[in-house]
Amino acid sequence: MRRSAAAVVLATLVALLATTARPAAATGPAAVTYRPPVDAPVVDAFRPPAESWNAGNRGLEYATAPGTAVGAAADGEVVFAGPVAGGLHVVVLHDDGLRTSYSFLERVSVRRGDKVRQGQPLGTTRDRFHFGVRAGDAYLDPAKLFGGPPQVHLVPDDLRRPQSEAEERSGLARLVTGLADRAKAGGAAAVEWARDKAARKVATELDELRGAIHFAMESNPVTHVTRFANAAHEWWKSRQTCTPADVAPPKPQERRLAVTVAGLGSDGDQDSVDSVDTAGLGYAKADVVRFSYRAGTTAESGYAATDTTQDIHHSARLLRDLLERLQIQLPGVPIDVIAHGQGGIVARAALTDEVDRADPRLPAVTSLITLGSPHGGAPAATALTMFAHSKVGDAVEKGFHHALPDLIDPQGTSVTQLAEQSDFMRDLNRRPLPEDVNVTSIGARDDVTVPAGVTHLAGAENVVVSAPGSLDEHSDMPAAAQTHREIALGLAGLAPTCQSLGDALADAIVSDAIRYVETGVGGTAWMGGRYADRRIKALLEATVPRRSD
Repeated sequence: MRRSAAAVVLATLVALLATTARPAAATGPAAVTYRPPVDAPVVDAFRPPAESWNAGNRGLEYATAPGTAVGAAADGEVVFAGPVAGGLHVVVLHDDGLRTSYSFLERVSVRRGDKVRQGQPLGTTRDRFHFGVRAGDAYLDPAKLFGGPPQVHLVPDDLRRPQSEAEERSGLARLVTGLADRAKAGGAAAVEWARDKAARKVATELDELRGAIHFAMESNPVTHVTRFANAAHEWWKSRQTCTPADVAPPKPQERRLAVTVAGLGSDGDQDSVDSVDTAGLGYAKADVVRFSYRAGTTAESGYAATDTTQDIHHSARLLRDLLERLQIQLPGVPIDVIAHGQGGIVARAALTDEVDRADPRLPAVTSLITLGSPHGGAPAATALTMFAHSKVGDAVEKGFHHALPDLIDPQGTSVTQLAEQSDFMRDLNRRPLPEDVNVTSIGARDDVTVPAGVTHLAGAENVVVSAPGSLDEHSDMPAAAQTHREIALGLAGLAPTCQSLGDALADAIVSDAIRYVETGVGGTAWMGGRYADRRIKALLEATVPRRSD
């Protein structure tokens, strides 16, 4: 069944406004038997710091050779798998409520939500390997779990369940900070810890302020008039270069590879991006592969919808690895990337992101075609991020995710990165597109998941199409005849099809109206959450007796 890539996020937003968290049943502690994750000597034992900001070692560090397989210390569920502070980490939640962490890995072979057995490979080591154990917020000495009778540790009920991806990541923060600061004096480490904590608070407040300003600008009539004027101006400029409707796109004369990238909420099974008529575009069936958010292609490694909410930088690195591998395997064969929804943002990051790259060279891509990609940020993601800035909104989103963990996490990393005011989108849109890549961005007029207005990409060929009779243009537009033509033109390096001024203005008016409504829903949810916070605080103050002098 085809999925709407980011439609799940919009549906989640609507559900959040009418859904309350379902309380989880309390469970008693269970006894679990643990064993070391690697067969190697310990070179740095557990050395808990006197204060949370001090340097120390909140686990065991092993002397492992690069590429050593790391096994799960006990049966459990993977609650985090991905990058933190420049390294790859895995966190497994066990039946007794403890979380084991496997840090600074070279490769990760599991994903969030996987059930693992004791000894099952989680990944391979880099130049060092760190193993930690946490009960709630307290780190324990892992060595005490090995051998002897199983121990029972009391962990709060709410921490005995998988938390949101963001919460699981933050649980690693003190571990990673402690390792990074171990060579520093306690005073310097304390200053840095305090600075980082203050910086995170300021960043959160700044993000909310940017969102509030964004909502205010979206309610200003001048903003919408300006968009209509820009649409008319863009139409006027395109008249000189557009491709007449009676000109057929040329067929490719050489072998080409197509790498397709699905979007937010997709999985390794059938997806909307698979409905692109690649055969009609001239690709042989064997020359079309779909990127997996777990690494490689979907034929090599399937993935779940929850994998698409991982850090976009990490997804971009995986896509870049795939592109580089294909380039080596088939030298000289042009590579085209056709991406849907969030996939277009992942592809842009893969072609421009220099984070964690020892080799600054980028993979050779001839064309990049994005379909319904939120290059200006997604209004639905903005709404979810802003709603979470209130305590009520944060609790509702977390409760929703706990109740329906198989759906997209409303606070997933990529969801917050796709918000219109996010630092990620601001940074991405500062980077120029590669000069030697033909880039075409295609939006859909009636797309309510990613309004056509936010698919506009500076420096690219931009066009808006329609999928007649569709109830979900975001999912259906990859298969539409208009989309097929515009993809073919983009692959040939030609400008989009010429359109009338009336069509250009209609595109702008319809997409702007959708954007206005969605922004209004997001602003109302944010203000409602803040109002609820104040009411709850007032009620609590009224019911708690004040101390008399």
